[in-house]
Amino acid sequence: MSIQRLLPFAIGMAALPAAGLAQSGSTPAAAPSGGLEEIVVTAERREASLQSVPVAVSALSAEALENRQVVEARDLQRFAPSLRMSNNITSPTNLSPSLRGSLQQDASLVVAESPFGIYVDDVYIARLNGNNVTLADIERVEVLRGPQGTLYGRNTLAGAIKFVTRDPGASEWFNAKLGIGNWDQYVASLSVGKPINDNWSMSFSAQVNNKDGQWKNIATGEETGLEQNQAYRAKLAYRGDSFKAMFSFAYVDSKNDSNQMLPGGSGSVPTNSRYTSDDVVLLYGNKSLSTPAIGHGLALISDKPRAGTQQTIASANLSWDIGIGTIRSITGYVKTDDFFTTDFSGRGATIGASNPRAEQWSQELQLQGAALNDRLNYLVGAYYFTEDGKQDFAWFLTVLGGPTSTSQIRASTDSVSIFAQADYAVTDRLKLTAGVRYVEDDKDFALDFQRRTAIPLGPLTDAVALSDKYDEVTPKFGIDYTVDTTSVDSLLLYASVARGFKSGGYNGINITNANIARAPYGPESNWTYEAGAKMDLLDRRLRINAAAFQAKIEDLALNATVEVMPGVFDFPVQNAGEATVRGLEIETTFVPTDNLTVYLNTSFLDGKYDSLNPTSAPAVAQLPQIPGNNNRLGVKAEPPQLPSYTFTLGFDYSVPTSFGRVNFGADWYRTDDYITAATNDFVVKAYDRFNGYVGVGVGDHWDIRLNARNIADDQQVYVGSRGLGGYLMLPPREVMLTLSYKL
Repeated sequence: MSIQRLLPFAIGMAALPAAGLAQSGSTPAAAPSGGLEEIVVTAERREASLQSVPVAVSALSAEALENRQVVEARDLQRFAPSLRMSNNITSPTNLSPSLRGSLQQDASLVVAESPFGIYVDDVYIARLNGNNVTLADIERVEVLRGPQGTLYGRNTLAGAIKFVTRDPGASEWFNAKLGIGNWDQYVASLSVGKPINDNWSMSFSAQVNNKDGQWKNIATGEETGLEQNQAYRAKLAYRGDSFKAMFSFAYVDSKNDSNQMLPGGSGSVPTNSRYTSDDVVLLYGNKSLSTPAIGHGLALISDKPRAGTQQTIASANLSWDIGIGTIRSITGYVKTDDFFTTDFSGRGATIGASNPRAEQWSQELQLQGAALNDRLNYLVGAYYFTEDGKQDFAWFLTVLGGPTSTSQIRASTDSVSIFAQADYAVTDRLKLTAGVRYVEDDKDFALDFQRRTAIPLGPLTDAVALSDKYDEVTPKFGIDYTVDTTSVDSLLLYASVARGFKSGGYNGINITNANIARAPYGPESNWTYEAGAKMDLLDRRLRINAAAFQAKIEDLALNATVEVMPGVFDFPVQNAGEATVRGLEIETTFVPTDNLTVYLNTSFLDGKYDSLNPTSAPAVAQLPQIPGNNNRLGVKAEPPQLPSYTFTLGFDYSVPTSFGRVNFGADWYRTDDYITAATNDFVVKAYDRFNGYVGVGVGDHWDIRLNARNIADDQQVYVGSRGLGGYLMLPPREVMLTLSYKL
């Protein structure tokens, strides 16, 4: 099916009665009586049906995650409209996240904050180092879009991603899986859970996965591209009459060869003009780089590109039923240790190394309840967060003669917030919602800088010390109405307006001098206006959920690229100005028969700058071309990471046979062109990804499955820098055969 045929279909689906607004989520399994199953989510911090929650939320169940081959966090962008989770240029465990126009591209920094909250079992994960979560023993993933601050104590500027792992309970389970594939792939996982007695239960899960050899370093003759992960989680649960407790401990250890940046350039396109991924000419082809294994004169830089992340997450989630409501206490501890040595040029010309380490504690208290004959539901909460981080950098630039600089960062954050939200049922069908959050962040930042080159770019040693306080009040107002109609099975209409806020931060990447660090960037905020609908029809065989939104963003924080001297760049974060992002997000699921599920998730986005800081990267991009200056492109500036459309179209089919139940499915993901960064100089052209699987269930316990990703084996550049000279390719075709056992 061509894109010209698919887009009218998507628009036509949006034009169905009351369906022009909505966003659903996972592909629910067929209910025993046929049709779509109810999906339970906790988007509003309490359990509720997805179709009754007036929030733009996508929910992927464990079954959907398996069928969609969502094995790590970056795979979620194929199934959650308006979400982008792509690698930045440091290592495979670090993602640059973007949602509805708000983004964070320097994800490797200990001072970087995501534009949306990332939560594992209700514990906020502050560091983007290691945010490419390996999905092991996940019960459900929820992607909430739009500001969520009145229900969540920490950063939810543009939304939240919630990873919900499997809890032990009254039932016993034993699951195991083994798999092998091309590119030295293997996976082994185990998940067990059982009750100890009437009150206590426990669970344990472990997963190891590996791949290697997708790329080659021609300078050393070695195959490279190692990505190896180990993940472990243990849970202990207590359930009494009025008191419940869940204790969790998780550990992840990831090792890899860093990101394999392939050396290349913009071909025949002049350096003062915009170019696209189709223009990129790779020096050694689509699979090769040339990083020499030589000493770099700086202790932090390893002998070859490599990276690793270790992350520990511990939590205690307690709840007491006190009659008038439920008190919850969520205590979280997260420790993240990361390091990387990355050749950003792919040929040994620009090498950076870093080892960010961070330790955080958080404490949340909630009171949830109902009053006025259950017409009023409320939640009030308080949240405390503290984090200390350190990060060392080392840089090697051949254009400056080799060892260039080292620096050391120390950063701390203390955050306190109080929040509340209540909804009141005016009638059995009409509900009003109001909420408010107050947050105060205290931040300290210090940088010690040492320059190792004699080129006069500032003092040989320098230091910066900054301290800032940010506070904000962010409200939310909403209305929803459940339509009484016989033409559909259920129909929820809703509208909301909410303010999102993310506090300011600091510039930690200082290659040639400490001046970049002296200029912190300010807070980013937005007013988001949203209208949506959630509808089931055709005897609950068709679900259409959609949302139309407009986000008015103030002080949009973006990474810039500043050329200090020919071939030498700095990468400050700047407040670019004000922007408006509009979008339509549609998720549909259709179950025409009990054996077949068809789904289509799509988003249509448009963004523009309303005003620009005249010194910011987007403003500079609009200036007339000046020969020899590649920062002045003479192009209309557009906000980055906003493709005009994306969609995923797929199906799952299951049929019983004489030798077992055969399951197979496929999905097609396509994204339109999009600008990668604030500089507006590089455009990733539209590309497709096709994935599929076929499996056989033997008896009640065994399953054999063949998974394939990027079936067409397309080669696609999706991240790169003309200044640094290196580009990232999406992975080639990956095939894996797995054997699973479930008790």
